[in-house]
Amino acid sequence: MTRNQIAEELNVEPWDVDDWLLKGCPAEKLLSQWIFDLYAVERWLKKNKVKIKHTVKSPPKKLKSNDSWLDRRCPKCKEKGFLGERAGLLCTLGELVMGRWYWRRVGYPCGHSMEIMS
Repeated sequence: MTRNQIAEELNVEPWDVDDWLLKGCPAEKLLSQWIFDLYAVERWLKKNKVKIKHTVKSPPKKLKSNDSWLDRRCPKCKEKGFLGERAGLLCTLGELVMGRWYWRRVGYPCGHSMEIMS
């Protein structure tokens, strides 16, 4: 088994397997790839009392959007009764906050904004 296959079989991340190699996990190197025997690795983990941190696969996030923000004019302004030119003209911006990308619609000149996809 390869590094990625053994990681998937044991439900861990591939870099955890790399850490095991540094600690002496049994494996053979074939050219530039490590080859593992599942039973030998399991015995080694048990013998050396290595704790396995199973990875938790979270379900994919559903994209949420507010269709009223897909119009050309700001829906918050329209709710207040500003129609036509008085409602803010919407433009789409992308911003990076804490390592995550957000798409926003921002009204000009009103300044109202809404995340349109997260």
